[in-house]
Amino acid sequence: MKTLFRTLLGLAAVLPVLSSCQGLFSEGQGIIRISFQQGRLTPTRASESVPEPDDFLLTVTGAGGDIIYEGRFGDSPEELTVSPGNYTISAVSEEFDGPEYDKAVFGDSRVVAVSSGETVSVQLVCRQTNCGLRLLVDDSFISLFPDSDLFIEGPGGTLRQDYGETRTAFFRPGTVSVSVGESGMKQPLFSRTLEEQQILSVNISASVGPESGSISLQVDTARIRFSENYLYGNDDASSIESAMSVMQARERGGEKDVWVCGYIVGVAVSTGKISFDPPFEKDTNIALGLRSGTDSKDYCITVELKSGAIRDGLNLMSNPELLGRQIYIKGDLVSAYYGIPGLKNVSEYQFK
Repeated sequence: MKTLFRTLLGLAAVLPVLSSCQGLFSEGQGIIRISFQQGRLTPTRASESVPEPDDFLLTVTGAGGDIIYEGRFGDSPEELTVSPGNYTISAVSEEFDGPEYDKAVFGDSRVVAVSSGETVSVQLVCRQTNCGLRLLVDDSFISLFPDSDLFIEGPGGTLRQDYGETRTAFFRPGTVSVSVGESGMKQPLFSRTLEEQQILSVNISASVGPESGSISLQVDTARIRFSENYLYGNDDASSIESAMSVMQARERGGEKDVWVCGYIVGVAVSTGKISFDPPFEKDTNIALGLRSGTDSKDYCITVELKSGAIRDGLNLMSNPELLGRQIYIKGDLVSAYYGIPGLKNVSEYQFK
């Protein structure tokens, strides 16, 4: 009896502590939802790789520098539960210290404030974060400096370039200088200050005047701005290049003839219910998820597949290999289809 009494006293002392600790973890917290504004990257050359959103490196840090998440975007949870405060959300296609040839890097960084009980949605718009310089050397210059090389110096280091090199040298934003030299001797040619998203092409030639050889530089001032080619979306989703994400589509019911980009993750089987695992027994619809691994209806839209070529080409009952594929689909957004925000009257689709 005494033992039971002591046990009850012990529980009475512990329960308030447990209750207090439970409140620390379940109350007074907020939620961060992170997505990419969807769109398409058009490479400037066939040699450039196109980064996939799932492969971006995502880092979420608190104001004190503590890391909330670090890893692939595709492996991150749809929601991060955090304490109230400021958070930095950063994503990069790959790490870059530079300089390096043909290494365009894309990314975005946002700072958000999260209040108690608040859900904050963050949409990353990834653009090129480094700059590039491409040198094309004329035969007249090679004749004047036959045994020399070009040296491109910028933030992070120097690249030695022979005359046959036509690739773009990428650097961190800043001043980039070019010189010609041999045997340890260098003659400066020019310097340019380049910002993010800028790629500058320079044609280098030489002419011999009455007194001495003079060097002529032809600068291509039409800089290639990747922000025009690589933009994960905007408010106008009437073109495939500005397709909206699944989370945007969920909030924009009623818009017509718009493009949505997402991943085929399952099939709606009844009101408010989606099957994410094969085999699939319906061919009249598919569910698009925010990510290839999405398994919650809260991050999906349902897509009506009318009979015909579109149903034949997209239904998972006949095409189970499409599960997890990223796709662009054009149609009319509705507030509910199978009890979930949806897309009807599909007119076009294209796999990424």
